[in-house]
Amino acid sequence: MAERKPKVLLFGSGAIGTIYVYILQQAGCDVSAVCRSNYEAAKANGFHITSAIFGTIHLVCPVYPDLTTACPPGTVYDYLIITTKSFPSPIPIPSPSPAAALVAPAITPSHTTIVLIQNGLLIEEEYAATYPENPLLSCVVYLPSTQTAPGVIDMGELELLEIGTFPAVAPEGWKARAEEFGALIRRGNGTAHVYDDVQVQRWKKLVLNCGWNPVCALSRSRDVAVLQACGEAEGYVRGVMMEVVKVAGRCGYGMMDGGTVEGVLARAKERLGTRGIEPSMLADVRGGRRMEVEAILGGVVRLGREKGVEVPRLEGLYVLMKALDGRVEDGSLYA
Repeated sequence: MAERKPKVLLFGSGAIGTIYVYILQQAGCDVSAVCRSNYEAAKANGFHITSAIFGTIHLVCPVYPDLTTACPPGTVYDYLIITTKSFPSPIPIPSPSPAAALVAPAITPSHTTIVLIQNGLLIEEEYAATYPENPLLSCVVYLPSTQTAPGVIDMGELELLEIGTFPAVAPEGWKARAEEFGALIRRGNGTAHVYDDVQVQRWKKLVLNCGWNPVCALSRSRDVAVLQACGEAEGYVRGVMMEVVKVAGRCGYGMMDGGTVEGVLARAKERLGTRGIEPSMLADVRGGRRMEVEAILGGVVRLGREKGVEVPRLEGLYVLMKALDGRVEDGSLYA
């Protein structure tokens, strides 16, 4: 008897989501995707991927315009993978939160594993509160990719998924689901590591995201251009990153230090002489899209305040990015 294929629904088929549809298809999963702005293109033509790792791919899978259509009565998904941008609910989190309530049609109580492949801090709580009996996996992703046109994906030379349960202390069945999901990614020729406490990895990526994303978005510059702007630039970015490290330490994640920051800066300096990297916030502001200000900056600023850590650079970036994001939201950015 043939082994039953894991049934997967991916919510948010942008660049990153589409790559994981492909990887999970390669792993033998039964994968469907909820698309939004690219639904018509994906329905008509599938997805076209150009990848430095996987080559040129024409990807076809069942696509739906919304979660309700993807979840007719009796549908049971083993995994719901959420790869939309992260816009956490305000504190205190309403019950249920809008984000968690939105995915309810895809959740079978005590069965469906919820997988968050999103940026930032404090993104898991609203799902954990709404679906306390469902395994919840928190994932940190490194996957430079861009949707250059609806359903057309350009992917670079890196793909890494770091996986762990939320919370870190979780039932053994949830830990087993984390291992199973990591094995599926690897079976599909992806790269996955499973951690006892993936929040360590979230903090490490936050050092990178807080240092480069808002600075590049506000200056409309790639990382290399920022470094070359003036003699003070590197020191400023270092200072932003060190504030993240200090808050992490006060939150119990003291394994990061100045060496963590220097490693992030060194990778950027290796790109000197090239165009450098376009962080996601820079790509978003150029494209007139909302940015993940709360997930990337808001959480660490609030935690700094709660823990008594002064974060003046992060607070300044947060204020400026909130204003910029507001202008994007109301359409007045270039008015």
